[in-house]
Amino acid sequence: MKKVIAILITFILCLQIIPVSASDSFQVTLHSQYAYLYDQQTSMVYLDQGSREKIYPASMTKILTVSLALDKIEDIHENVRVTDEDLKGLYEAGASVAGFYAGELVTYEDLLYGALLPSGADACNALSRLTYGSTDGLVSAMNQLVEQLQLQHSHFTNVTGLHDNQHYTTPYDMALILHHALQNPLFEEIFNARTYTSSMKNHTWSSSLQRGKNAFNLDISQIDGAKSGFTDEAQLTLASTMTLEGHQFILVTAYAKGQYTQNHVRDAITVCQYLHNHYHEVILYKKDEDIADYWVLQSFQFRYKYKAPQTISIIVPQDLTSDDLQFQIDTNAYLVAPMEKGEQIGTLMVYNQEQCLYSYDMVLSDDLSFTMFERVAYYGIIIALISGVVIVVIVIKRKVSH
Repeated sequence: MKKVIAILITFILCLQIIPVSASDSFQVTLHSQYAYLYDQQTSMVYLDQGSREKIYPASMTKILTVSLALDKIEDIHENVRVTDEDLKGLYEAGASVAGFYAGELVTYEDLLYGALLPSGADACNALSRLTYGSTDGLVSAMNQLVEQLQLQHSHFTNVTGLHDNQHYTTPYDMALILHHALQNPLFEEIFNARTYTSSMKNHTWSSSLQRGKNAFNLDISQIDGAKSGFTDEAQLTLASTMTLEGHQFILVTAYAKGQYTQNHVRDAITVCQYLHNHYHEVILYKKDEDIADYWVLQSFQFRYKYKAPQTISIIVPQDLTSDDLQFQIDTNAYLVAPMEKGEQIGTLMVYNQEQCLYSYDMVLSDDLSFTMFERVAYYGIIIALISGVVIVVIVIKRKVSH
């Protein structure tokens, strides 16, 4: 039970994204009305432009569709067929399609790439039917995941992103949905792809990034991956990732006007270039460097040194160095065994001019065990020591009285 509680606490803390003062100095002019940029590694926020406002995600929805479908697929190379039902109503709704036809033999891999790169609603419908039995089944799974991630301002009614007043999210929520999806390496591989040719060589698709490069010669080299969307109500939306000095960032932008302008991709490039030009990494602790030292009660270990489990670093404006940062560790001076791996034992706080930039949860990397034999021996020694002291005091008193 203690382990379950520790995991739940850690999960909840992971969702608490902490603003960084750098957001005030992130000076960019965007086409998008809404924007949200944060570091997945540290959860520090760098750009917050209406991140909690309601938006329509359009085809960013397909991030969730593909992520949940992957959870059910055992072999992405398995052959499956597209049906008439998967294509029904898509042309009338003006949905974007990958170009599959009824009866076509494809692989799950074809459908996954077909959903993300050309934003194929036909691929989404087929994935829904094959993995959850129906589009309704996958929509139900979408909203269950939203609840699990504690996203209170998102609700989905379809798997494609076609407009519905009850199909909405926020840039903040969408960033956390993408973060969840990226935990699957296969999703990240598909999300980052620029082009893909289907297993039967009859379909070749390009990502929204690649289309921006091809049509407008946009420099997309510093952007890892992206998924775009457009409806009249949503205008241009984009969820993208970019990496600076080992830190991967998620950027979500929404409501950039102009369907064929690639303004959403332009915004991602603007943010990425600004990040690379004005920010850098500051290492707080190197891997295995001592951070805190504890007394351990109820154990023969007596002392426990908490070492950095990996190099801990943050991305800050270039005019900040490690000399500008102050550290504070919020913790007790001792631990009480037994404790399980993963339990939080303190919080490292990093400040600049009295403003908290970053907090890092310190958790046990190993169990602090305490067997029954150790318990008996430990308390036996304590009792023996106390008894010894009492006997010595009694003996001394008797000698004094004589």
